[in-house]
Amino acid sequence: MGIGVLLLLLLIGIGIGGKRYMDKQKTEKEYQQGIELIQSYVTDYLVKNYQGIEKIEWQGIGVEYRNSPILGSSLFGNYVDTDVKVYVSEGNNLTMIYRLNDETEYNDDTKEYVRLDSLNSKWIDDLIQTELENTVGGGKKGDKMTQLEAERLKKSDTGSPNAKVIYNLKVHELTY
Repeated sequence: MGIGVLLLLLLIGIGIGGKRYMDKQKTEKEYQQGIELIQSYVTDYLVKNYQGIEKIEWQGIGVEYRNSPILGSSLFGNYVDTDVKVYVSEGNNLTMIYRLNDETEYNDDTKEYVRLDSLNSKWIDDLIQTELENTVGGGKKGDKMTQLEAERLKKSDTGSPNAKVIYNLKVHELTY
């Protein structure tokens, strides 16, 4: 009788753990779909509208899980972002961050993320300008770019058709 109860508890534990794992996998798949939407849109815009880009490298999907097993779900949901490094030459880049909830919205009817109007060409242009000012001015740790390198990255009808693009949809937990 004691072994039967123990086996039953073990099966219930495995069932609950399996359900949580499957829910996390489903959520991460949805995040990947939303981030892929952002990565595709931003990359397409940069390659077609900015010259001087040698490489665009996406850094994956950073997730800060805010759902506590003790306290329950957070009212704020999970924090999800993706970083992109835009290189004008080896070692000279700027980094931009795009957040899932700022640039997309989850559509309950279609069960997928859709791009918000806020993710547009003006937003990308403004973000590039701000990041260039921060990077060239030495304001961002780890990013390096001289004024001369920054001048290579400019808006143009020719774009950067030969830019190497590295997409990354691997989910990793954010650490601070």
